[in-house]
Parts: sequence; C-alpha cells; structure tokens
Amino acid sequence: LVERTRRQTRGWLLGFPLSAPLSRSISMSSSGEVTSSGEKKIPEWGGQYEALYKGLHMVFTNKFEKAEDYFAKFAHDEKNPVLSIRACHLLLNGFVKFFRALSTWGKQAIDQALNVIWEAEALAASTTEQSDFLGAKLVRAHATLQGAFLQILQKRFVKAAYNIRCSWKFFESAMEDLENFEGPNEIKAEHRASVKLGVGAFNLILSLMPPLVITVTNMLGFSTNRQLGLRLLREAYVENRLMSPIAGQVLLIYLSTISAMLAEQTEEYRKEADVVVEDILKRHKNGLFFLWTKTAHLRSCRRHPEAIKCAKQAESVCKDAPGLAMMSAWQSGWCNMLMLDWAECKKCFLKILNSEHKMTQDGVPGFYCYAASLSAINGGDMKEGEELLHRVDKACKNFDLPHEQYAKKMAKKLLEFLESARRKEKSTGGSGSSSSTKTYPDKFISEVYLQNMQLIVEWNFVKYFPDDVRARVRKEIGVWYSRRVEFRWTHEQMAWYHLLMSHLTFYGGNKTKALQLGLAAIGHVKKAKNRASTLTAQCYFFVSIVYLNQSPPDFDRAARKCKRAREKCSGALAKRMSFLLHALNSRIARLRKEHEEQAKTAKNARKTGAGEEDNKGRVNTQEKNDNAEANGEGEGGLFSGTFGYVGGAVGSAVNWGWGAMAADEESDDAVEEDKLEKSHAMNDEKSS
Repeated sequence: LVERTRRQTRGWLLGFPLSAPLSRSISMSSSGEVTSSGEKKIPEWGGQYEALYKGLHMVFTNKFEKAEDYFAKFAHDEKNPVLSIRACHLLLNGFVKFFRALSTWGKQAIDQALNVIWEAEALAASTTEQSDFLGAKLVRAHATLQGAFLQILQKRFVKAAYNIRCSWKFFESAMEDLENFEGPNEIKAEHRASVKLGVGAFNLILSLMPPLVITVTNMLGFSTNRQLGLRLLREAYVENRLMSPIAGQVLLIYLSTISAMLAEQTEEYRKEADVVVEDILKRHKNGLFFLWTKTAHLRSCRRHPEAIKCAKQAESVCKDAPGLAMMSAWQSGWCNMLMLDWAECKKCFLKILNSEHKMTQDGVPGFYCYAASLSAINGGDMKEGEELLHRVDKACKNFDLPHEQYAKKMAKKLLEFLESARRKEKSTGGSGSSSSTKTYPDKFISEVYLQNMQLIVEWNFVKYFPDDVRARVRKEIGVWYSRRVEFRWTHEQMAWYHLLMSHLTFYGGNKTKALQLGLAAIGHVKKAKNRASTLTAQCYFFVSIVYLNQSPPDFDRAARKCKRAREKCSGALAKRMSFLLHALNSRIARLRKEHEEQAKTAKNARKTGAGEEDNKGRVNTQEKNDNAEANGEGEGGLFSGTFGYVGGAVGSAVNWGWGAMAADEESDDAVEEDKLEKSHAMNDEKSS
C-alpha cells in the first residue's frame, strides 16, 4: 500500500501518461456496492483484483514459490463463487511455471505448466454468470496462447496451431464484447489492457513469420501488422494495469533481443528499450524478469561490463529460485566470452554445471560443459579443458534439445582431432603427452579457437563484439591462419575462417571486402570433402545479408542466396537457423516492396515536375515529326513504340522475378557467382 501510494503520480513515457498507481484497489461491501467511489453496482469480481495485483507483484519481485502458493490458495478457494477470478489465479500460477519452463528447457517444468494452464482454461470455460463472462473469455484466450507456446516446445505443432487459432478467436470475440461492456471504467480498463496485450503479441509474433505463412494467416483472418502490434503493446504497458508488466516484457524482448537477432534494431529501438527497462525496474525493483531482459539489451548495445554487472545482480537477488538464479550465470558467461575473458567465462559455465539444483540439470548441462572446456583451453589450461571435453558426453542428458546435440557433436569432433594429432606426432617421434611442445598442441589450440569463434558465429553474436575485441580477434585468428600450411587446414576450416573474417569485416564497415570473403567461404565449402550442412547454410545466409546491405541493395541475389541457405539448412541448430532464414526472407520481400514503392513515387514526382516542360515542347516536337515522317526520321513512330512496350514488359519481368527472362538472368547470375566463389578460393590456395 505504501508503494502504491508513493507512485500515484508519474511522468510521461513515449508520449503516454504514466499516472496510474502500481495496483488497483476496488473495495466492495459484501452486497456488492462500491464503497470507495460514487458509482453504482459493479460485477462482483471487480473487488478481487487487488489479490491478483498482490500475487503478480510477488512474481515480479522474485518471490516465485510464495506467489505459486498464493495463487493456488485463491484458485482452489471453493467459497469464492466468481469462477473467472479463480481461473485467473490459476492462469497466473501457470505463468510462473511457464516462465520456469522457458528458462530451463525442463520437460517436467513444461508438463507442470501445461497442467495448470489447461486447468485454468477448463475452469474459465465452466463460467455461466453473465457478469464475469468477458473476464473468463480473456482467461481462456491467454491460457490457450501460453499452452500453444509450450506445445511448440514439445513439437506438438498441430495442437499448437489449433490452440493459437482458438486464442485469436477468443481475443476477437473479447474485442467485440468490450465495446458493449457496461461495467465500471476501472474494470473496463483492465479488460482493455488485457486485450491489447493479446492482440499486440499476436500481430508482433505473426509478423515475424515467412511471407507464405503471413499470406495464409491473413487469408484465415489473422492480423500480421508489426507496427500495430508494437503500438498496442506500448499502450497496454503504459496503462499500468494487471497485465501491463507482461506487455512491457514482451515489448522489451522484441526491442532488445529479437530485433537485434534479425538485424532490424535501430537507434530508436535502443533508446526506447533504455527508457522502458529503467521505468519497469523502478516499478518492480530487482525483478529477475526485467534484469535478464536488461542484460540482453546491454549485450546487444555492446555494453558488456554493464551487462555482466546486471546479470550478477539478478543472480544475487533471486534467492527464492536457485535454478533460475543459475541462469543469470548463463548471461554472464556469454558476455565474458564476447569480451574474450576466458577465465571468467569458464567460471560462469562451471558454476551452472556444478549446481546441484534439479532445474539447472534439466537444462543443457552438456552445453555448459562444452563451453567451459573451450574457455579453459583458450585460457591456457589444456589439462582441465581436455578433462571437460571427455565429460561432455556423460553430461548430456536432454538430447532432444539442439544445444545438447551440438555440444556432443563438437566435443566428439575435438577429441577425435586431438587423438589424430597425437598419433601423427608419435609416428614422427613425438612424445604424445599433453605437455609436448611439438606441433600438435598448437594445432589443437588453433582448432579450439576456431571452434569457439564458430560457436559465436552460429549464435549470430559476432555483431556484439566491441571494436577493440573485434580487432583482437582479427589479430589472433590471423596468427593461426598464417600457419595454415603447417597445420594442414582443410577446406572446412578455411571456410570457417573466411566466414568469420567476413563477419568481422562487415561489422567493421567494409561491405565490399566482406562480400569477397563470404564468396571465398562458399568456394571452400564446395571443395570440402564432407560438406557441413550448417556451415553451408551459414555461408549462404551471411552472403545474403551482405547483398541486402549493399548500396543499392541487390534483392535478387540476396533472395537467391537465402533460398540456397534454406535448402542446405540441417543439423543440430537447424530450427534456430530456419527461423533466422525465414525472417530474412520476409525482410527481403518487405524491403523489395518498399524500394519499388519509393522508386515508383520518385518516378511519378519526376513526371509531375517535367509535365509543364513536356507540354511546352510537345507542339514543336510534333511539327518536326510530321515534317520528317516522309523520310522515316520521326522521333516517335512504330519502332519506338514497339521497343518501348517490349522494354516495359522486360522491366516488369525482371522486377518481379518471374518468367523465362528472369530465370535466364538468375541462371547467368548463379554462374557468375560460382565463378567468383571459385576464383576467391583459388586465389587463397595460391597464396597458401
């Protein structure tokens, strides 16, 4: 109550007033009459919102177990006749479990969350009272949406799609009911914010889908307007209602993480994320949800020391949930890796790995072990690094998760590489021990360093390197590259080197050189004996991004490379890569459309500006043509009109990318690109 009273007056954020208190108090008498205002009778469930606010505030201040007990107590209170409120308590209880499941990838956590969510949906569906029917409908909408996300994690895509459709229908119906709602303004505002959260999240999430999926969803009646989604989420957040913190969290995840991952983050997004995250942390001090999001935001802004400090703060304040607290070390580990602080990086991942908390072990312990082994070897501790590599296979438990599959595969590859190098060293008279100063330790360390950079490339984190670290990586990888003949680097290793250098050069500002290096990487991939599908997809993916960022953008080649990347996409991280490729495909289509519209607008503007001059000169031109027509020297005539028509048709075919002429052009471009790729690879071989 003190907290609520202290925040009665707020400033402005992003053009919207934040004058509402932290929670709403609608006190009621037992007969249902309002005692704190002069309004007439309101629905009975209105006075119970205070308990919902109190429980949700526990969640956002890291009192997770206490919040779960609190929600369960109210949800199973059979003396409460308002079923929609009981269902809402169950829904928020499921939200806590939903967050745990998403944070730790635990199967058991997902099952527990789904059980509570479906129980909330069933209880809301049993509501018969007209007075709380809208509230029950919104509970069902949010419950089916949360359940669908968890079903996607379980790979039950058909059921997930059905529940997503049901959720959208509930929200659509709730929007119609909201217009005719006759209750008090406070309750109507609560429902309006809940609807804005749901509809805004739908628009934002569906707008990230591939163009074909967007077309189909639009035909089915879904809305996929990203700007509308962001606007609704902003409005839901600044209204400061029950669901406002969740709306703010969804908004922050897009502004700080998804937009950066899809290369769509702008300076305006960063500034907005700064304002929102600071404001929301004032409302819910040291909230783990928001500290994690702030850490990701600072990392995307390449402010890694601040991000590490924020992650440590999240770890220290979350005493109620040690499993979730350990996940803060995950954030710190990545930030330290991006700063090449190998000792701190190893410490963070080992801390998670050695944690005895069951929730942590339900995650990806094999990946923690693999990341710690890379950091140990890069930090100079070969012995500990090798021990951790041998430990990866036993640590892997959840093989249906891509992180575990990736860690096991790469650790096995490193161990085979090490054994092969030792056998060769023994055959040439080396000792074969780990302390040997022969060639194989350096060769192995170079492979570990390259694999660590490969990990950063595959997670699309090269863009988060600070400028000084980017220069350091370029220098260190250059040292190993200078010894490529001595180490007998394969085409696959050469491809990873060129792909990494392409990333570093691109984010350093030299797009022309980045394209040359990317094409060289593709050339080496084509010559590799065992073509790694992940590497092939990564090469085509990044070259597509470079083409898209040229001036002017080369949309045709960007789309073609993106298509080839989708064809080659497979392996442990295929789902993550597939999402990025579909998002890139959507971006290419959207930018192409915008570019064509801008060109069309500019052309019309030129025509309008030149119209008067054309009218003045038209009479003189016509007279000249009439005089010269007999000699076949006219400036208009049959041939000019015919070629103009054909030229327009060809231009349309090329612009749209359809038809035989476009196919011929694509074939010619593909041949030209193949020549470029091979030439870059051959030049690299000659220098070797």
